[in-house]
Amino acid sequence: MIIQELNNAKIAHMRWVKRADHLISGLPVDKEFIPLESTTCGFGKWLYGEVGQKLRLEEEFKSIIEQIEFHHDNLHDVYGEIYKIFFVMPEQRSLLHKIMTFNSKKVSDKEKAKAKDYFHSLQKSSTELIALLEKLEIRVKESDDINRMPKTTMMRRGA
Repeated sequence: MIIQELNNAKIAHMRWVKRADHLISGLPVDKEFIPLESTTCGFGKWLYGEVGQKLRLEEEFKSIIEQIEFHHDNLHDVYGEIYKIFFVMPEQRSLLHKIMTFNSKKVSDKEKAKAKDYFHSLQKSSTELIALLEKLEIRVKESDDINRMPKTTMMRRGA
């Protein structure tokens, strides 16, 4: 169960990065599919959800989870900068802008180049995050305690 959910989270993360890449490349992307908040994307739901919290409580996984969280937060910070280039921030939109637009704005070539630079940084953090996920997966597979632990026992541990 944990390995499957970990793999699903990894896939959700890779899709999120791909959508950000589509945005930078000028392909149509529904901004709703690239959440700004680190807790609302598919990966964030895993990280801050039941399985991520269970792993965080286990001493052997805690450090890796914290590193994953650091890179995940960084990804969203960098994406926030990309978002500002292509979209009007929600709190800055007037009622007329909400009615007349889809939240996007005209982007100059200079801004597009800046977005590509941000995206390279995002890719670097993504690569590091994926490497940490693979390390976590290996440790989870090697851990007899987490693999043998019944779900109810893990829940009693505070997850």
